Amino acid sequence: MVFCFSYKVYASGTSASFLSSRQVETGTREAIGIGQRTGLRVQDEGIMKPAIASGARPSRIVTVALLLLLASPIFAKRKDDVVVMENGDHFTGEIKGLQHGELLFKSDYMTDSVHLDWKRVKQLESKDTYIVTLQNGGRVIGKIAQAGGAAGEEFQVIARARTVRVKAPEVIAIQQREVSFWNQLTGSVNYGLSFSSGNSSTNSSLGASVAYYTAQNSVYLSTTSQFDSQSNATNTNRFTFDSRYGHQITERWLAGGIVALLKSNQQDLDLRASFGGVIGRRLVQTDRTSLLLMGGAVYSHERYFPQAGSAPASNAEALAGLTFSTFRFKTVDINSQTLVFPSLSDPGRVRLASQSNLEIELLRNFFWNFQFYENFDSRPPVVAPRNDLGVTTSVGWKF
Repeated sequence: MVFCFSYKVYASGTSASFLSSRQVETGTREAIGIGQRTGLRVQDEGIMKPAIASGARPSRIVTVALLLLLASPIFAKRKDDVVVMENGDHFTGEIKGLQHGELLFKSDYMTDSVHLDWKRVKQLESKDTYIVTLQNGGRVIGKIAQAGGAAGEEFQVIARARTVRVKAPEVIAIQQREVSFWNQLTGSVNYGLSFSSGNSSTNSSLGASVAYYTAQNSVYLSTTSQFDSQSNATNTNRFTFDSRYGHQITERWLAGGIVALLKSNQQDLDLRASFGGVIGRRLVQTDRTSLLLMGGAVYSHERYFPQAGSAPASNAEALAGLTFSTFRFKTVDINSQTLVFPSLSDPGRVRLASQSNLEIELLRNFFWNFQFYENFDSRPPVVAPRNDLGVTTSVGWKF
């Protein structure tokens, strides 16, 4: 008898800066005239701050400020956005965002958001704030509006100090900019469980991730925990934690730092902590595919389970990595990351960390997920297995 259950929860948004560039940030919108296709402008919003008498009590100041903020319309998304398609279809409601070449839009009379082909959108009109991602890797925060543009320049993105004119296909992502920090977070939680009565084996896995994006910076945190038990065998567990920060230097180049923790009974590794800096370059960036190359250096501190003559050790390593993601056939999402760590303090030793995911949409917001991971060490400092690899499957819900 075999019983298997998996459950995965996702939060909408963009992926971490180094893990995947497909979930990119987007920009904001402003009123748009209805006519022939012209330009898209983005303007940064300013918020007026009310003056308060210096003699007011702190409690009153806080109370008044909270009331003003809660009453402010900026906390509520507008429902008067307008989208006009090439065939003349006219929609009024809320623009949710742009991802994988599809514009998400919802009206009050719709039970769920509709997916509109971005290439067939003739005009947009909105007064909310968005993060707009361009094909060249640039990101702009502000309002978007149609305006007349030069020949071949269908959209304009207007920031505080500059105006960017681009063609419509060069706008690859649009994401609502939330006023609240917590609402701007994206993330996922997943859980998997399998049981086999033949050998009384149980496998349980839990994972979570969270990301935060701005026009220039991104932060990504993720963690996983796995537990395996089997009759007449030793129980094993595996724990990982990854933290990445990225800062966009230019449209194609970014720099950042990483922090990674790994505990693996399979490799007799009690804990490995790695800290380092990286520089990355976007080689490919479209609305459906992204490819990022990065390199850097890390410092690792390792502690294996007690053995004769073993002791905690430190290691300086170089880092070379590649992340890839693509969205195909309207239902298939593939992303992969591979990192190689050649040792600088122990020449000849090489570590590899790899993770790949295949995600297939079953129903709206429901997915089947297949994941493969591997951690390899060519020359562990103690007598221990060199490989730690595994496969997990799950059913996910995306929101």
